[in-house]
Amino acid sequence: MKTFLNCIPCLIRQALDVLRISTYDNSTREQVLKEVIEYLLEEDWTKTPAELSTRVYGIIKKRTKQIDPYKKLKEKSNKLAAKLYPQLKLMVSKSRNPLFTATKIAAAGNAIDFGPQGIKINILKNVREVLESDFAINDFEKLERSLLEIKNILYLADNAGETFFDKVLIEELVKNGKNVTYVVKGSPIINDATLIDVAIAKIDKVAEIITTGTDCCGIVFNECSNKFKRKFETSELIISKGQGNYESLSDMENRNIYFLLKIKCSTLAEEIGVEEGAIILKKG
Repeated sequence: MKTFLNCIPCLIRQALDVLRISTYDNSTREQVLKEVIEYLLEEDWTKTPAELSTRVYGIIKKRTKQIDPYKKLKEKSNKLAAKLYPQLKLMVSKSRNPLFTATKIAAAGNAIDFGPQGIKINILKNVREVLESDFAINDFEKLERSLLEIKNILYLADNAGETFFDKVLIEELVKNGKNVTYVVKGSPIINDATLIDVAIAKIDKVAEIITTGTDCCGIVFNECSNKFKRKFETSELIISKGQGNYESLSDMENRNIYFLLKIKCSTLAEEIGVEEGAIILKKG
């Protein structure tokens, strides 16, 4: 997906959000924010929003020396999601279509995001709203048909806490005879899931775990490890969670990708043709 003009003020707002939790020194905040703005003024806006975001967060990390400013928020997300997990599993067990319900639950988990929505979101409220919603784009039947023809799935994670919701879907896919490789970030970026969050959710018990090898937002291939790139190129089917991954991969052709996410900004909503806040399961 290309960068739109509306993405630029959003990136500046995100930078200010992360600066507020990275340092209490207003002089540092001002200095770093100016550097971010200077970078954005000079950068090529034909790059994807994920590429620009990666560089913006990189500047902030370097200048504030805060490697994981969202650590406490991620811990909060994990604790809340862990409490919800038994209820989510019960919903699947009582469902007439467990795989569809698990897919819906995984989409609901994408409501846990401190980037596009800011750091003061009501996680539980957002998750409940999504669970009560219908998919604005629903390619579940296509996904079901695709699953009949493949054995191995590459599952691109998004956020900490969301990992528990992903686990519900992964467990259902495994029950249906699929092998799942779950991909998280190689090191912290925003509230994206890392190996720490995988261990907390114990996803390694049901799936192979790899990382992108980097801390990029979404997927920036020239920064990713060769191991990840080989897995991606040879994958039979990809489940891509979240907006950053959509921004990175939505223009790819001839790949069996299913995008599963909540639409968190008006620009993306307009581009796709749905309402902001909608959930989608979209075949790429």
